[in-house]
Amino acid sequence: MEGAPSRDDLARLRGGVELDDGPTAPAEVRVLGLDAGISRIELTLHEGRKHQVKRMCEAVGHPVRRLHRSRYAGLDLDGLEPGAWRGLTKDEIAALRRGVGL
Repeated sequence: MEGAPSRDDLARLRGGVELDDGPTAPAEVRVLGLDAGISRIELTLHEGRKHQVKRMCEAVGHPVRRLHRSRYAGLDLDGLEPGAWRGLTKDEIAALRRGVGL
């Protein structure tokens, strides 16, 4: 994100931000670093709307410059090279099904 978020900015992200399609749920936020006016943060959401991370950061005055999704629904990218893919394991499929009530 651009700039260094203040404590108030981080508190707003943690407490939920009002967007044009309604308020977001609270999020976990961790500042990972600041270099040349660009902050790296880790944002953990428990819901997902279209471009939500970008819209949340813009709402607190810090537009996103680059976004990397490292985990989704308990799945992560560990061991995968950029552009690579792998099939899901039986356990991962079962966990996803449980997560949606199947």
